[in-house]
Amino acid sequence: MNAAAHRTRSLGVILLAVLLCLFCAVPIDAESYDKEVASPYVAVYNVRNGAYVYTEAADKRIAPGSTVKIMTGILALEYFDGRLDTVVTVTASALRGLEGSSVLGLKAGETIPVRDLLYALLVAGANDAANVLAIAACGSISAFVAEMNAKAKELGALDTLYLNATGLDNGTAYTTAADTAKIAAYAYENPTFMQMCSARAYTVAATNQNEEVTVYTKNMLLSTQSEYYCRDAKGMSSGYTDLSGYCIVSVMDTGAYPYVCVAMGSEKNAAGKIGGYPDVEGLLDWASDNFEERKVLDKSSILSELPVRAGRGTDHVLVVPRESVYAYLDVDIDLSTLQISPSLEEESLKAPVEKGTVVGTVFILLDGNPIGSTELVAKSYVARSAWLGFFDDLGEMLTSKIFLLSVGALIIVMGLFTIGRYFLIYKKASPKKGHKNGREIK
Repeated sequence: MNAAAHRTRSLGVILLAVLLCLFCAVPIDAESYDKEVASPYVAVYNVRNGAYVYTEAADKRIAPGSTVKIMTGILALEYFDGRLDTVVTVTASALRGLEGSSVLGLKAGETIPVRDLLYALLVAGANDAANVLAIAACGSISAFVAEMNAKAKELGALDTLYLNATGLDNGTAYTTAADTAKIAAYAYENPTFMQMCSARAYTVAATNQNEEVTVYTKNMLLSTQSEYYCRDAKGMSSGYTDLSGYCIVSVMDTGAYPYVCVAMGSEKNAAGKIGGYPDVEGLLDWASDNFEERKVLDKSSILSELPVRAGRGTDHVLVVPRESVYAYLDVDIDLSTLQISPSLEEESLKAPVEKGTVVGTVFILLDGNPIGSTELVAKSYVARSAWLGFFDDLGEMLTSKIFLLSVGALIIVMGLFTIGRYFLIYKKASPKKGHKNGREIK
């Protein structure tokens, strides 16, 4: 491959990456969801392929509220991996500033297992448990928060800033529904996390300063006593603050794919109903029922042909996809409406051409958005004709820049030589001044 072709291919790869990244940031087919959504900030996210199937102001910043506890829980689990029975001591600093919020009722000097703290955090949203875990893991809340923000960046949640481990309002912390969905999808992959956050109740054993106590889920999608109970929903996070409104994060994995739904910023309506819960249940059901992996391009499809110079028995080669392409789409989308856009790197090829030689890229578009791609390759082998190859090589040589420059230089040299020879001969042939017919005139 020549330098120009390499540059073309590199630019194509870069363009593909940019387009696919842009595509992943927008919903695939949000218009097919026909119910009213009460939550102003929403993201429904496919855990397996990273596709947003529904968004509503998903990239707009909002106070994170209770969603912070997802990050707190997953980081604490990873830090104490295999050591959940570790007993930690509650410090006075962990209990400051929590007045009036949801707490387990821990006391300074109390000793309690990490496992019980995690359940209190993820089932009941206990803020004192969050702070105790943060200090136990990193030595201070500030150090733990730094790790939270680093983890968010690692997961691609680039528009998130945590300032505490609890999610209590402080005026400056922020996240987005899209970022929260990414973080929740990561947490979903941890079985222990999902077991804990999906529990409807948990009994915290007696400690040196407190009696045994049972905590109950704050996520009304999980409570069988709630009007919002959803049998197929799994827990993640639920809570309310003045700045964040009601924030609900839940998961459903009844179909081929698990989905995370984030609904943030809702309030109670005039009838006292919390719109975020019906939003989450409806959107999770809709996503599970309406999306699937579909073949959008078969590898046997002939998409183009390329001229082949000096080919034996043929002057072209057929161009096909390197592999079949699958895309995650609404089941109602008519595949005939997709746009197949091949892009070839060269105008022609020179024999021999190996079967499978990469010659370009094909993009599959839905309403102008890329939903998949693969390389284009030569369908078959084309041998080289010795006779045609000779003339092709000769033609390439005769039209090459080096040859043309060499010929040009030779012409210039010959021209200069001819001119110089002419003047030399002319000078010798010209009679000298004062002579006529070779005789001196006196």
